[in-house]
Amino acid sequence: MKTSLIIIAFILNISHNLCFAQKITYQISTNIISYKGSNIKEIKSCELGENKIGESNWNVSLKKYDLNDTTGQQLDYNFELKDGCVSNIGFAIDFKIEQWDKRNMLFAPAALYNGNRFKSISVGYPPYIADGHDKHINMPITVSNIPRLNSGGISEVELLTSNCATPMLCFYNPKLKRGFILLTDPKTHVGESGFYIQENLEEGKILLRVMAPGVRKRRYVMCGFVPSNDKGVAMKKGDITQIRLQLWDFPAKGIADFYEKCFSVRKSLSGKNIYVNRNSFSYTVRSILEHHDKEKWYEDLQWGYICNKPNADSPFGHIQTGWSGIPVYALPQAICATKNRIQRVVKSMNALSEMQGKSGLFYAMSKKGFLFGDNLHEMKRDSSISLVRRTGLSLYTGLQIREVLRVKKEIDESTLKSWDRMFQKAANSLVNLWKQYGEFGQFIDVETGKPDIFNSTAGAINIGALARAYAIYKTPVYLQIAKEAANYYYDHFLMNGYLGGGPAEILQCPDSESAAEYVESLLTLYEITGENSWLEKGKSAAAFFSSWVVSYDYDFLKRSDLGRISAKSAGSVWASVQNEHSAPGIYILSGDFLFKLYRATGDERYAELLKDIVHNVVQYVNMPNNSIIPDGEWGSVSERVNLSDWEGSQNIGMVARGDSNMAWETVALLSMLQNPGIYVQTDTEKILVLDHVEAIIKSRTEKELLLEIKNPTSESAELSIFSEKQTDALKPLDFLSYSLWKKVQVGANETVLVKIKNNGKLNVLK
Repeated sequence: MKTSLIIIAFILNISHNLCFAQKITYQISTNIISYKGSNIKEIKSCELGENKIGESNWNVSLKKYDLNDTTGQQLDYNFELKDGCVSNIGFAIDFKIEQWDKRNMLFAPAALYNGNRFKSISVGYPPYIADGHDKHINMPITVSNIPRLNSGGISEVELLTSNCATPMLCFYNPKLKRGFILLTDPKTHVGESGFYIQENLEEGKILLRVMAPGVRKRRYVMCGFVPSNDKGVAMKKGDITQIRLQLWDFPAKGIADFYEKCFSVRKSLSGKNIYVNRNSFSYTVRSILEHHDKEKWYEDLQWGYICNKPNADSPFGHIQTGWSGIPVYALPQAICATKNRIQRVVKSMNALSEMQGKSGLFYAMSKKGFLFGDNLHEMKRDSSISLVRRTGLSLYTGLQIREVLRVKKEIDESTLKSWDRMFQKAANSLVNLWKQYGEFGQFIDVETGKPDIFNSTAGAINIGALARAYAIYKTPVYLQIAKEAANYYYDHFLMNGYLGGGPAEILQCPDSESAAEYVESLLTLYEITGENSWLEKGKSAAAFFSSWVVSYDYDFLKRSDLGRISAKSAGSVWASVQNEHSAPGIYILSGDFLFKLYRATGDERYAELLKDIVHNVVQYVNMPNNSIIPDGEWGSVSERVNLSDWEGSQNIGMVARGDSNMAWETVALLSMLQNPGIYVQTDTEKILVLDHVEAIIKSRTEKELLLEIKNPTSESAELSIFSEKQTDALKPLDFLSYSLWKKVQVGANETVLVKIKNNGKLNVLK
């Protein structure tokens, strides 16, 4: 009898084909693969027990464990070489599924979204859709040459687990309303694991394979593929290789339930992460801002603006609007205002106003007054072409700066009125765009207001921007369009397993930035309206967003930059399915939408996800005791957290020499400034510590609690503490609340006691 049937009956006591609740039917088989180079030479199916393959003898065994979740189980397979000696081999567990069709939505976190079954065009980096036939109002989602399933026939996808944010392979079956999740370890003692997918739509079947080690014929590089250097492993008598799997077959009323389940089990095998205290938020923030004060300002007789590389010849180093530029770069300087920083913020906002097109939308880039567009192959000729997200981010962040400085009374009335004209013109342009086309589009001509490329969710932050504009200017149509767009994005995109097209150079590939900005917008709507429907949609979008966040700590080589500092990769955020690297934090937000979800729901998953991101962002900041960037300035941050070999195996765990990327430095600043160092509920003993300190509740009475805080770092820390009662947490959090959080000084290697009353008053006891 074939191994698949023996194992099936053995595991679940179900005869013939494996079937949970008679819903999803599949067969499992165990295999030993021999390779010639990176190509499969021979696959031998094994049975449980003794197996003779060629001149070698093997024992294959299985241990099964039920998980706490009744829909899941763990399967531990062991392959032991009893006699003989072999080379360039591997091991595989195959799941063969019949009655398969392309409505099933294949998913691997940060790698495959609905199988990446989109229209694909072959174009070099940086890609742009140039052919007018490919970019019409009814155009399909269009991606570059990435790993993907085809719309028909036979497809193959080869991945290492490091090509994914979580080593997970799964799918949602909308016909059966069932989900299937397969989780494995990122590596075994024989090397990194891998996934292989072969889909045959003509025959209605699919093969899902887990490999140890992972061996691909081809590996993905930017917008294409090259031959792989992967190879199998040599084994001698007595060697054992184990493949651990966890799998779930579960009911899911819709894809929202499916993503919710994936969010819940993403760490089921890897477990809780380890947090290392390196430098306090306050010390790190101070270092980055001092670096910006010194290095990130351009000024001549006509222009003055905050920018990434003032001495650069390229416009990328000067002004970009919204995405990778002002006013986002100016927000931390407004929050941590000095007289000099305020002057720079005001000048930068004046420069921004000069980049507003006739339509009210913002141009993409400017260098000393010369304008450039987002069609990166024709930046000068198509100077009016701009990513629509740039306008949304400029409006969303610009309004935050307006409110920060207005509350501080740091801007005069004439400046405020000038900004208001600019912001309202931008908001009106987004309204007009939606009314005319029923969408925000992706790339827009900022002079005519006409989309150059439609579709995608590049405009996700426009929703939050319009909602914020309504809160300030009380123009009803702003809120009306924000709600319409939020619902459209939810029904049309998210519920079809897609959020993407946010970055300017990935065509319309799925990406983390679109996902994060959509959650941010939904939580902004919840804050402004108080309507629970936006909170519920926010929860679904956050579960989807979690798929972009690395869930485990990658084992970097000690000689790599990230290996030298023992970096914890959990909490880094994948860029996109095209740009296959993780990065330090959420581009280009603080992640406080997760904190807002945590307050509103009490769900500890949001707190853990937030801590993974925000606590760990500090490790990527180049500091005297954390020298991660060779020849880099203190306070600088590089973009790369490379787990995969998309840029070559030599670049895994490496960062650019002397790099200082203001976008990621701003991400780090916002992560530390807009989230509390310590959050505590005075009447429930719920505590969340994000800063690099240790804190515990020593005691609590009906009126107050006593908090012990230890600063294990070598620098004094100023901690922000946000305390409230549980009932207060049910109220949406104002977006400027971080400016009101109490501050507590804790010296280097010092421990203090803090008495916190139920009304929020603090008393520090040395």
